[in-house]
Amino acid sequence: MTAIVRVDPIMEEFERVLGDVWAPWKPVLVTGGLGMRVDVHETNDEMVIKTDLPGVDKDDLQITLEDGSLRIEAEKKEEKTADGKTWHIKERHFGKYSRLMELPFRVAAEKISATLDNGVLEIRLPKAEEAKPKKIEVKVN
Repeated sequence: MTAIVRVDPIMEEFERVLGDVWAPWKPVLVTGGLGMRVDVHETNDEMVIKTDLPGVDKDDLQITLEDGSLRIEAEKKEEKTADGKTWHIKERHFGKYSRLMELPFRVAAEKISATLDNGVLEIRLPKAEEAKPKKIEVKVN
């Protein structure tokens, strides 16, 4: 039996509009069983990315910028436990996180900063001068 699925034209238009809005960002979850959720906001001067990485040490974190893409990689290592324990609940996740985001503008790579404070990673990506908004003066003839 073949099912026929009719897609409402309004939904098609909605999906097209959303695709147009988010196309420049192209955020991609690259690997890992652990999801890395981010908050991203932009000002005239920079983009700020924040993500929660509880239990991740600075040494287990790598951030790289290459060809207009930012990659964040982190590993939350499992705690060593003594043998002979009987676990009743074990819900915490351990493993590798990875996130790759294509940036919508050129950044001043030498001015990028990253801080890890209380399990929150904050990355500041200053815009390159050519990516900043420019005010155009209108002349009257």
